[in-house]
Amino acid sequence: MLVTYASPNRSHHYLYASALARAGCLNRFVCGFSRFSPRAPLPEVGDKLLRVDHLQNFYLASLKLRLPTAMSDELAYLSKIWIDRLAEKPARASDIFLFYSGAGLHTAQHLQSTGVIRMVEAVNGHVLVQERIMREEHQRRKLPPPRFHPREVARRVKEYELADAILCPSAFVRESFESEGFSRDRLFVVPYGASFPAATSAPRSSDGTFRVLYVGQIGVRKGLSYLFDAFERLRHPKKELWIVGPRTQQTGIENVRPPDGTRFFGTLKGDDLARAYRDSSVFVLPTVEEGLALVLGEALSFGLPVITTVNSGGADLFQDGQEGFLVPIRLPEVIAEKLQRLADDPALLQGMSDAAQARAKSLGGWETSGRLLVETLTSIARKQGRGID
Repeated sequence: MLVTYASPNRSHHYLYASALARAGCLNRFVCGFSRFSPRAPLPEVGDKLLRVDHLQNFYLASLKLRLPTAMSDELAYLSKIWIDRLAEKPARASDIFLFYSGAGLHTAQHLQSTGVIRMVEAVNGHVLVQERIMREEHQRRKLPPPRFHPREVARRVKEYELADAILCPSAFVRESFESEGFSRDRLFVVPYGASFPAATSAPRSSDGTFRVLYVGQIGVRKGLSYLFDAFERLRHPKKELWIVGPRTQQTGIENVRPPDGTRFFGTLKGDDLARAYRDSSVFVLPTVEEGLALVLGEALSFGLPVITTVNSGGADLFQDGQEGFLVPIRLPEVIAEKLQRLADDPALLQGMSDAAQARAKSLGGWETSGRLLVETLTSIARKQGRGID
């Protein structure tokens, strides 16, 4: 079995390409990540790497120069099309063409009569589901409509229709496609791995503070206003809300007064980030739409009970009521009820903390995720009679 893999980013894609190379089934990794980045080298892939960062570098320059958003969005869109065009030749010499959503329509169309299996990698939910959720959220926050490049949305929808299979990072993403009429036999879930820190003692504040932690971008998608509302409802004599992460252009908390006890830390890394986890009592991620939030695994590894929405991918990482709670989106009163339970019941908090840490130890890292990817692709190829002796 030979796989051509196309992606505009580094992210987990480098890890997946490396896993395919180790398994001896990578034909080419067609990648748009900039060659000028100090993180660009990928020796694990060697000469299988086809660097196609030409337009991606212009896109990155537009961000650095703070050019108009419409210009940056167009460059990002065109960069994926360029990757798609240059992926066609190696894809024709493969059994599977795996491509990041938005970066494979041309090649997928030209492979229709070849028998090459076409597989879209969807890192978030179905684009139409994403668009609906985010438009609703912007309306709720009285913000301008979210930016969804109309031609890219149309392009992704066509890719989904053409694809023989769709790779999803979580059950939530799979369900978003099912809600749009896709049959489950076309949808394959391979959860992301993570590099969890070494096991630590269960976090507890020595001064009796019940500390709620959020880690992530401060943006509309993350639903921070719901966490503010929930924290305001929490009754505790000594409570704090710690917010860790960078602000995006539209935060979703415009004109919202943070509740008393809120502290903003900006971006934290390394020991500073670990200290924030260790000093907290519970982790909350109120996101309204996300493929699979890796911070959830980090929080579990520090022994933090997790409260997150059903739209975060959390169901693939922990069990509701065991290591934390899964709640509906946009219901701060439900988040508040879970926080109150944990704040009022030290035994429950301790039990969930212990369970969270144990769960983190059982979760697979990126090596496991890469192995599952190879196994999934091998199974698909075998069913289609491609590349299997």
